[in-house]
Amino acid sequence: MSYDDRRLEVTEAAWRVIVREGLDRASMRAIAQELGSSTGVVTHYFRDKDELTLFALERVFENLLEDIKISAKGRQGIERLEQMIFAALSFEARGLPGWQVWVAFLGYAIGRETLVQEHQKRYDFFRQIIREELADLQAARLIRSDLDLTLEANALIALVDGVGIGVIINPEQFHSDQQRYLVQRHIKLLLATS
Repeated sequence: MSYDDRRLEVTEAAWRVIVREGLDRASMRAIAQELGSSTGVVTHYFRDKDELTLFALERVFENLLEDIKISAKGRQGIERLEQMIFAALSFEARGLPGWQVWVAFLGYAIGRETLVQEHQKRYDFFRQIIREELADLQAARLIRSDLDLTLEANALIALVDGVGIGVIINPEQFHSDQQRYLVQRHIKLLLATS
């Protein structure tokens, strides 16, 4: 097994511990036990918990970007924006662990400025993707010309965050049909009038 493959294996073990026990209990020792190895194996790939946590967060974000890319492929207009936003939500069970890691990391980052900055970088990147999509829709006259695109990108991200947290905390209130409805309802407010 290559170094990178083994590093991903350690990260996946960390995900399982974080999802099951929370980030505060995801010690290097607990991750090593999940992996069925010694703490030395884990520290061979990651110096400390913060480095491992950042790598796990980056994997969540890479998966999100890949899902967005796949969902947007071959689509145009409003449907493309909807599918991109849908990709950021947890319609499928496989999306839930990523959300759990994302939210756990956010809580863990509070009071750790370096980790907060890492989270901000990912939000900035996601905001830019959504803003560019909105700019394309505005240029095509599919959404209103009076919109502040950065503000609207922030609103869509806030909607995604709220729904994502809702799914974790109260899943019966946020099943996939409701998630789609909330996104489509917001996007309708952006549409240009004929």
